[in-house]
Amino acid sequence: MIAGNVLFGTGLFFHAFLYNFYLEALGHSEAVMGHAAAALAAGGLAVLLPAGWITDRLGSRVALIVAALATTAGLILGAVAQRVPAIYGAAVVAGLGGGIWRVAVPPALMRLAHASARPRAFAWNVGLLVATGGLGMAVAGSVPDWLGSWLSVERLLAIRVALLLGAIGSGAAILLFAGLPQRRLAHDESASAGDRSATRVRLGRALLPVLLFVLVWMLGPALVAPFLNIFFTRRLEVSVGLVGVIFAVAHLVWGVCVMGSGEVATRVGTRYLLIATLAVFAPAVWGLSVASSLGAAVGLFILQGAVSPITNPLIDQLLLERVPPERYGVVSSWRNVAADVSAIIGASAGGQILAASSFGPLLVWAGVVGLVGAVGLTAALRLTPVASISSAP
Repeated sequence: MIAGNVLFGTGLFFHAFLYNFYLEALGHSEAVMGHAAAALAAGGLAVLLPAGWITDRLGSRVALIVAALATTAGLILGAVAQRVPAIYGAAVVAGLGGGIWRVAVPPALMRLAHASARPRAFAWNVGLLVATGGLGMAVAGSVPDWLGSWLSVERLLAIRVALLLGAIGSGAAILLFAGLPQRRLAHDESASAGDRSATRVRLGRALLPVLLFVLVWMLGPALVAPFLNIFFTRRLEVSVGLVGVIFAVAHLVWGVCVMGSGEVATRVGTRYLLIATLAVFAPAVWGLSVASSLGAAVGLFILQGAVSPITNPLIDQLLLERVPPERYGVVSSWRNVAADVSAIIGASAGGQILAASSFGPLLVWAGVVGLVGAVGLTAALRLTPVASISSAP
């Protein structure tokens, strides 16, 4: 399962790093680059709620296979597309697959892992994706140069071949996803439409406070995440090349921390680790707002950046433990909608704050919002105990 996810991410990592260079080689403008990225995100956002239904009704295995097929098709089409409409269409298709995958993975992990092993499974899944993401982007950046020097091909063709190789990696995940066990029939699939409707209403009411504070919490990191690269170049006058090294090292550290968090959660409890980790974000970004040396800034950057990848799998697990298995998919989709909405609002609001002031106020506000979300999420989880939402009418 986790190996399949790592393979699935290969094409996305190659695409994330290389696609703007591909569009540049085709002669397209930065506007096309931005619209292509927006189309990818829009495809993912549009399918989040339907993906929950697919996962619950057809099973995680089917959903993951569909996700890999759609993503691979979109990435292949994107690697050969030259005209703007085809570029945007391919991005939407790839985004659809990515959205289904994001929703289907947590329910699959819940069903595959025993309760005692879930913290480790969720953490290793995210940790390996974070760590291999940095490695994948590094490899993606080198492949066109290797192809150009070994095969003496032009840059456009070299980038296209690299994108296709990444897409093949994502497609290979289908072989591993197909080997997942078939989903057992959910015990409420014979329930009446009225019973299922009542369960959905009860589920929504019980989880609404938790999901609301998940959104508020994620808004804190989302305010600053898109701008931390230019934080180093503007505030500390660091070169772009060194910023790249800092980010690569940070991703490696974050991956190790996330994998280690699974072991800690197994011993101390998922909720306690979540509370402790959430409490780190606000002090870290407030410290970053006044950091004057490169060493302190890098340390605080890595510290605040570790919070989101550590807490994301913990939140996924804690949410799904509060609902019956036949509702894993729909709750996973709601959680991903909250994440995307917070990312959209955070990027927009963060840009506005930065344009009107400086990094100091932006980092302070991010800490305040993150602290409010952390306190609210902690309280909401405490008031919604494990397995409290029954599927019985």
